[in-house]
Amino acid sequence: MLEAYKKKFYKNNFQYILVDDSGNIIESDDSIFTIKSSSNLQSVHPFFEILDGLLQIENEIFDFTCVNLDLEDNLLVVDIAIHSQENNENLIIIENLTKHYNNYQLTAQTRNESIINSQILVLKNEYLLEKETFKNDFIANFSHQLRNPITASIIFSNLLINSDLSSEQKNYLDIIQSANKDLKNRIEDILDISKIESGKLILTEKVFNLKNLIKEVIDGYKLIATKKGLEFNFDIDNTLPEFIKGDQYRLKQILANLLNNAIAFTTQGSINFNISLNYIRAKKASIRIEISDTGCGIAEENIDSIFERFNKIETDTQIDNGNGLGLAIVKFLISEMKGTINVESNVNKGSKFISNLSFKLSDESQSITNNLLNKQSPNLDKKYHILLVEDSELIQLTILKTLASTNNFYLNIISKGEELITNIIDQDVDLILLANTIQGFSAINLATSVRNLSKEYKKTPIIVLSTRAYKEDIKLFKKSGVNSVITKPFDDKKLLDAIYKYLK
Repeated sequence: MLEAYKKKFYKNNFQYILVDDSGNIIESDDSIFTIKSSSNLQSVHPFFEILDGLLQIENEIFDFTCVNLDLEDNLLVVDIAIHSQENNENLIIIENLTKHYNNYQLTAQTRNESIINSQILVLKNEYLLEKETFKNDFIANFSHQLRNPITASIIFSNLLINSDLSSEQKNYLDIIQSANKDLKNRIEDILDISKIESGKLILTEKVFNLKNLIKEVIDGYKLIATKKGLEFNFDIDNTLPEFIKGDQYRLKQILANLLNNAIAFTTQGSINFNISLNYIRAKKASIRIEISDTGCGIAEENIDSIFERFNKIETDTQIDNGNGLGLAIVKFLISEMKGTINVESNVNKGSKFISNLSFKLSDESQSITNNLLNKQSPNLDKKYHILLVEDSELIQLTILKTLASTNNFYLNIISKGEELITNIIDQDVDLILLANTIQGFSAINLATSVRNLSKEYKKTPIIVLSTRAYKEDIKLFKKSGVNSVITKPFDDKKLLDAIYKYLK
């Protein structure tokens, strides 16, 4: 009897069951699971209790998909078709789709997990971005709070050094200046690490006098080493090119960090600074830098880690070895310059840092380059009117003292951004010094307002005194009509050089 139905409906992986109108089993091929003959299908699984109502409706087909049948510890996922007929013979067709549904469920689960993981990744990226933004904002605010007092301390120390002081007072002032320099360097290290992490530290190429730079470094660090009771020996190759093209500030930073490191870890003995020419080829000069000391040295297992951020070498003696950023910055800068750095060290005997850097030779004639490098302050035939827009009383006083010492300027000071326009309209202004942090105003908006007044104000020099000097910050300042940006902390010479540059 069932064979006739199977010939009509047969497909692989199917089971066919005949039941009467009461659900009693007439016949089953048991191809998926075994059913006792003469039993009632409703007793096989609770799902089949629906037959009581459906079999009363003749000549209908009822389809059910993804039905879970838990039969004798065998969990099946099936599709079921119920064909009700009028001859007291009803056909139940069961298709075993367990594997199909399990695969489908696994695919859906994998897809869902992929979506969830993608969403988690987005959330993590958002969190990291928020964390990075918070860190950068914190560093910016932190540095801003320190830069004004450091600027004031540097400038007033420089003003005092030339006054009538006793030898003891000058010694105290030397200590203050040394502390200012150390604090400034540590703040710059923190900001540089932030720039490195965010990809914002970019090298610039300009012509500079290599021999003058080396002389400045030697003069400064020979004094520091001597004060610590250390010998400072140096050997400078006479064949070094005088003028090269590169980032002189970053080269000086590399030398300074290496020499600071050498002096910090040396309690007795000497510091040796040697710089020589490897070769000149294809209009480039390869320069070798060696800085060695007789300090505590570095254990072999620690050499690779000394260039990691915030890593500080442990020593048996009390040594102030900074914030653990100097060598990390050195390695990054040398890598950006396509150079190399190696370390040789023995514990209790000292260390030697060897670096090879390549610089372009200057294509400027020496006379032109000298003019570029040694700009002289103009001979002013009158006193110029400077307008300072700054809400820090400390910086106001600092700039007032700096400009007053030259006797070349009249200074007008305002501390509110809304007073800028009326001041430059009501009186002559030859140059504007504009702080980038005026309460309630941005330097960019203020500079733009000045440039939008009329043609005569488009040429008034504007110098921003900024606590931020990322490349994108400089671009925004320039776009708004700012002529130059001086980063705090600055000294009196840097300020005056910038002012004289625009008052020719």
